[in-house]
Amino acid sequence: MRSQLLPFCLLLVSPMYGQDSGLRCLNNHPVELDRHLSEAPQALDRALTAKAALDARTASFQRGGGGPYIIPVVFHIIHNNGPENISDAQVEDAVRILNEDFNKLNPDWTQVAPAFIDIVADVGIEFRLAQRDPEGNCTNGITRTVSNLTEVGDFDMTQVIQWPRERYMNIWVCRYANGAAGYTYYPMWLDGWPEADGIVVQYNYVGSIGAGSPFRSRVLSHETGHWLNLMHCWGDSNEPGDDANCAMDDGVDDTPNTRGWTSCLVTGASCGNVQDNVQNYMEYAYCSRMFTTGQADRMLAALTSPIAQREDLWQPGNL
Repeated sequence: MRSQLLPFCLLLVSPMYGQDSGLRCLNNHPVELDRHLSEAPQALDRALTAKAALDARTASFQRGGGGPYIIPVVFHIIHNNGPENISDAQVEDAVRILNEDFNKLNPDWTQVAPAFIDIVADVGIEFRLAQRDPEGNCTNGITRTVSNLTEVGDFDMTQVIQWPRERYMNIWVCRYANGAAGYTYYPMWLDGWPEADGIVVQYNYVGSIGAGSPFRSRVLSHETGHWLNLMHCWGDSNEPGDDANCAMDDGVDDTPNTRGWTSCLVTGASCGNVQDNVQNYMEYAYCSRMFTTGQADRMLAALTSPIAQREDLWQPGNL
């Protein structure tokens, strides 16, 4: 359902740690974002201007024949010679899962509850490991840097290495992701904050092999949704299961308002619904199977927008 302009107090979200074995997402990481705003007071005004522009574009967006939407990706493995120095094969497996989830190729989409099976989206975005680095040299799209900051996983860690955000989607893999399984920021915040543009993810939430596992393998799909302007299904917070979430909204017409889920009760219902979209990638339920068609449109509106230079990524000249 479409949302009103959210008060700023809702944008500075607070942490929510779900089940110990489940997703811990710190979307718009509140500590890092608060530090950024204190150091750059003009950043709030720029972010709200970017949000208004992106909201207007999203409201009128209609999927056409654009694309193909191919995004070059680079994984920066920040490690201290520990298990966080994951294999190339684990990274490649993560990219495989990301592509399956964004193109309705995941074999488990057919297990979506009947109430939502007809709106499972083929988003139409392809992620490819970069083949050239910023200097034009051949690369496999994976960098490896030894740093003690892998034990922190904060903004300072991301500054150890970053490729230009208008040419690559940056993903930093580390041992400890600043209190989360993964986190990133909406395009509105990143528009004027390119230094933070990308996704930070804990090493054992990458892919389904090696240090990863099938149970945790959809975290990158969830975080990429945020990176492309999706909220959680319950709205703009990191706190699922709260009755107050029924009064919030995620800006998407075909996702019912919900309290939010940390367990996979597929028949679960809240906020007066007959059934919630528990199997959505933007939930915490850990039985993710789908994006909705409305979520796909919202992501493509962001990807084809100049906000945070998203539209530069998939242009032929960049590829």
